[in-house]
Amino acid sequence: MTTIQPFEATDLLQLNNVNLDILTENFPLEFYLEYLILWPELFFESQEVTKTKINSDLREISGYMMAKTEGKGPEWHSHITAVTIAPEFRRISLASSLCNTLETITDNQPHNVNFIDLFVKCNNSLAVKLYEKLGYSVFRRVVGYYNSSDDKYPNNLSKTHDDKDAFDMRKGMQRDCGRSIRNDGKRNRCFPHDVRF
Repeated sequence: MTTIQPFEATDLLQLNNVNLDILTENFPLEFYLEYLILWPELFFESQEVTKTKINSDLREISGYMMAKTEGKGPEWHSHITAVTIAPEFRRISLASSLCNTLETITDNQPHNVNFIDLFVKCNNSLAVKLYEKLGYSVFRRVVGYYNSSDDKYPNNLSKTHDDKDAFDMRKGMQRDCGRSIRNDGKRNRCFPHDVRF
């Protein structure tokens, strides 16, 4: 049985099954704590009952959502920083549940965002399909978004690398009036420094 619960600081000590996976990006401890302080309602987890003892259940964190709000005016939105599921709990729609929970929270007071966005590597076709199924679409391609410190900063928007570029995917809320939707989003390119809110 899955439940969605607020993330707590002590949960950071119980994430090995989630964070020690090659598909999961890890952050410094202070990064997680910053989200807990600034956007506690947008940092939550899915929990599973894994064993039952007499009169008590043992729960295991199966995944989590880290998000924030940012921007002004028409750019006011929620940004998904991380949504990840432990390998043993994948393929049971937990990522969809976490994304839908975020949408419910941020599409209402006090947030009332215009859209939700996220960045995903262009070659991560499974994630792109998941987000498209949830109603997200590609708004633009950010050339060199995932460049490492060994890579040069991109100087040409015509040179693309699916492993280094990101799709900026967005899902507009009703108040967005379609501003976050582009039919040619995959062809619309920008540099990382153009991603400002």
